[in-house]
Amino acid sequence: MTAPLPTDRSQSGFTLIEIMFAMVVFAVGMLALLMCVPVASKKVMSSGSQTRAASLAAEMAEELLATPYNNSALTAGTHNDPANPHDAIYYTRWVVADNAPIAQCKRVTVTVSRRSVTAAPEARIVIITPRSGG
Repeated sequence: MTAPLPTDRSQSGFTLIEIMFAMVVFAVGMLALLMCVPVASKKVMSSGSQTRAASLAAEMAEELLATPYNNSALTAGTHNDPANPHDAIYYTRWVVADNAPIAQCKRVTVTVSRRSVTAAPEARIVIITPRSGG
């Protein structure tokens, strides 16, 4: 003799509607995450270009700090780097102001821009070089 089959169904488990609702919630969450990827990618690229520009500006500032006070690279006015463009897209220039911020000093503002010398700077460094030795 065989045991009778139970006619009452257990309440454990998920219904089809619950599973479909969970899938919709999961899909909406995944779409929201996927929409963040282009924004994050753009920010990473932007920060990489700013880092490279800052590095180029720092290199030029160090070079200018080692330049003698009366060198033509430190005459008042705007100077473009003869090695432009660096990495095919970065342009370096510096502006020299005599007797700034005080007499016998030169204020040098080094800027690095992308795609042209006149574009908005990606990086800017200001240095002061004093006359020394007499």
